[in-house]
Amino acid sequence: MGNFTEKETNTKERIYVVGGTGNLGSLVVQELVKSGNSITVYARSPQKVQQHDAITVVQGDYSDLIPLKKSIPGHTRLFLMVGEVSNIRDVVVAISKIAYAADIQQIVEISVKRLPWRKFLITDGHIEAEKIVYALPERQKNNNNGVTTTKSFVSLRPTNFMSNVVVYYLDSIKNENTLIDTADPNEPQEWTSNTDIAEVAAKILRDPTEKHQDAAYGLVSDIKTPLERVEILSKVLGRTITYKQVSAQEMYDKFVKTDGMDHATAYYLASYQDVDPVTRGLPILLGRAPETFETWVIKNKNLFL
Repeated sequence: MGNFTEKETNTKERIYVVGGTGNLGSLVVQELVKSGNSITVYARSPQKVQQHDAITVVQGDYSDLIPLKKSIPGHTRLFLMVGEVSNIRDVVVAISKIAYAADIQQIVEISVKRLPWRKFLITDGHIEAEKIVYALPERQKNNNNGVTTTKSFVSLRPTNFMSNVVVYYLDSIKNENTLIDTADPNEPQEWTSNTDIAEVAAKILRDPTEKHQDAAYGLVSDIKTPLERVEILSKVLGRTITYKQVSAQEMYDKFVKTDGMDHATAYYLASYQDVDPVTRGLPILLGRAPETFETWVIKNKNLFL
């Protein structure tokens, strides 16, 4: 395999994006637009898509993929991030089949950190989808010279998004100056920066497909304990934020009864306690040091005020 440099990346390809309107997907779209790519975003709510001359919007959802099937031919890469739906495995597989059949050369999919099979229902759909897509016959391409090549499938495996602090724990921080969680005060917890994920995805989508081939990359940006997190929040926000440890049952009840969350998601968030070190290879993928939790808080300070 040859050596690849930044100069060899291709910014002329048309890239299709599924999942481009959320906290993460919108960052991927921004990165690709900055690089001069032509982007098509498949979205249920077109008004949520960034407005730019380089962006084309196709309205559609997961229940009817006909608009996607009609609009994806002519693109060479696909960024794929399917939200937490009950049939996530089937959706990821269906979209991937359509993409490869339309001659997409590379899919970069947001999966999840590898955990034991059936440890959490919410992660199993991602894991199963990844295995099925990897084995799809649609990935095989017969060239005119009789040689069969395999189209690229890259999986990104982040852990707890830093943005989860805003999504799930913001109310107590803003209204009670308290961070609540189930972890012991000095228990290390793993976090992944949304910016790190987006930049890695965008770089891979710009690199030659043969550089990453069928790689799967774990993405852990920072490790912080609850006490370290409240210390950072206090310093950045200019007010004292304290930590309150609650039981897994209390956390689960809040997610289900107050937030209206489904059982699988609530159980995962209330009981997850796995931790890996910061991904050693992440600076290689990023071209810089990973974003820390403190940097993320500084960038998003206004959300906590």
